[in-house]
Amino acid sequence: MPTVKTRKVGNSTTVTIPQEIGVGIGEEFFVYKGIDGVIVLAPKVENPFLTDQDLHQEEVFNDVDFLATEIGE
Repeated sequence: MPTVKTRKVGNSTTVTIPQEIGVGIGEEFFVYKGIDGVIVLAPKVENPFLTDQDLHQEEVFNDVDFLATEIGE
């Protein structure tokens, strides 16, 4: 497992992420400090409820047998 060291850049403390981790240039992350000082980077994803994207997921239920009471019959 590679190790990294913090360094000061301007008013910030930075950590360089090794290339073999596969993080692309310009990717955005939420960062927080967890239990026992663990630093967590969580990818920032677009909120699907703030877009015009169709959120229908009927195809997930194609192989499911519903009870009559579940589909309103």
